Amino acid sequence: MLAVTYLSFAVVLVICYVFYSQLYSGGPAAKKRALSHIPELHFDKDDTADRYRTDTRSLLRIGYERYLQYGVPFQMYNPIGELGNQVVLPMKYLNEVKCAPKSLFSFEAFSEKVFLLNYINAPRQTNAATHAVKLDVNRNLDKVINGLWTEAEASLRGVIPSTGRQTISGGELACNILSPVMSYILVGPSLCRNPEWLQIAVETTFAIMEASFHIRSNYSANWRWLSRWQNGTARRLGHIRKKALELIRPLYEERREAIHLNDGRSDGGSDLFYDTIYWMLGRKEADTSLKGIVDQELFLTLASIHTTAGMLQSILFDWVAHPEYHAAITAEIDEALAELEVSGGKWTLQQIARMRKLDSFMKESIRMNPLGFITGQRYAVKSHRFKDGFVVPAGTIFHFPADAVHHDPNIYPEPDKFDAYRFLRLREKVDPNQFHFAFVSDTNLNFGAGQHTCPGRFLAGVVLKFAIILLTTRCEISFPDGSTRRPPNVSVDNSARPDPTVKLHIKALA
Repeated sequence: MLAVTYLSFAVVLVICYVFYSQLYSGGPAAKKRALSHIPELHFDKDDTADRYRTDTRSLLRIGYERYLQYGVPFQMYNPIGELGNQVVLPMKYLNEVKCAPKSLFSFEAFSEKVFLLNYINAPRQTNAATHAVKLDVNRNLDKVINGLWTEAEASLRGVIPSTGRQTISGGELACNILSPVMSYILVGPSLCRNPEWLQIAVETTFAIMEASFHIRSNYSANWRWLSRWQNGTARRLGHIRKKALELIRPLYEERREAIHLNDGRSDGGSDLFYDTIYWMLGRKEADTSLKGIVDQELFLTLASIHTTAGMLQSILFDWVAHPEYHAAITAEIDEALAELEVSGGKWTLQQIARMRKLDSFMKESIRMNPLGFITGQRYAVKSHRFKDGFVVPAGTIFHFPADAVHHDPNIYPEPDKFDAYRFLRLREKVDPNQFHFAFVSDTNLNFGAGQHTCPGRFLAGVVLKFAIILLTTRCEISFPDGSTRRPPNVSVDNSARPDPTVKLHIKALA
């Protein structure tokens, strides 16, 4: 009897293995032979797997100079070996990729394969969440900017202790300031300062990364389906969801009732709400169940808080490293604050837009120190022949060289020099409506390209300016050792960020 039980269990296990491996595989990686028509790039020395994780930026630059600037793709080792080599495409293919349907080139499939989203049951990007930001947030930005300013002021008060001095890691400082401010537009004023919510807003990203790393490290590709029953790190996301449901439920009910009283619409009115919970509830394409709204909110925290915090930390590091720009930019900020006082303490988008020197400083900071070296990441669902005859095989992961483009001397003269007014001059000489912080083009790629261009970049620009205005006019910021040398970034694979452990000394001004 026991033998039969074991046999039955073995049969069930095999059936589960076949079912789940097919369900979650999403198609195999392109075989090396299928990529044989694409030149392969290696490090000349120390060509180890570890170097591809820590020194990717230099290899991408070499590939750009050797191949991409001449219109030739190349392939290179992928630290996630099971995904096969990654292909880097020259910019001439960007428009074709941007216009291609998801059934051909998929960002969603790329994300699943890299982060194992199916196995960890992570919150996903939805059309409703994207449209809530792209349409509703951007359309109502003028109505929420003063609430964002109030939250930024409150966040700064929380960062500066009663002694007026604080030495704090740059990563912690940026998250502490921006989490409540970004949460104001996500969940509204009644929840955005709640410590339990703020913990969720910060921890969701870490929980997803930790679960993904744990599964990839401990389960081979064919046996990952077992991880949903055995992986404790994935269960951490379940606890986060449970707490988020509890916190968002009363807001959800309140906003659903408001939409009901407004004949099913969430398109404005001074007595209504200005947050993404409310706007997503009014979208026909949204999953408007409580669980659906919570998952979309968790995705928005994932997409907004740590990326914006990384930018803020980078800009602050450059602020300390380049005191030669302080006087002119501070004068511009002081002029804006004087206008603010005259207008009764109410910001307008026009006032914010007039701070062009600050805007250019911010844009140069993220050009020099991006959070990622690539853009336009896609997974080729099917083989495709481009207009010039080049073929990308099915199963290929490919992307474009954002950082290398941003350091091309033919596009940006003296690209390795920090020039805070680089983009200000371009606005003055070329087009005043281009080259601002949120502007995207084939040579301005920090916010992505195509249908996956970051829809929250305008919000990020406002929030970052508010944080910098407050920190630079109400505080004195320095590195603890008094130096003005920017610390090196931390790089992993195709991503980078300022070292989150590097500390800043904050002193409140009288």
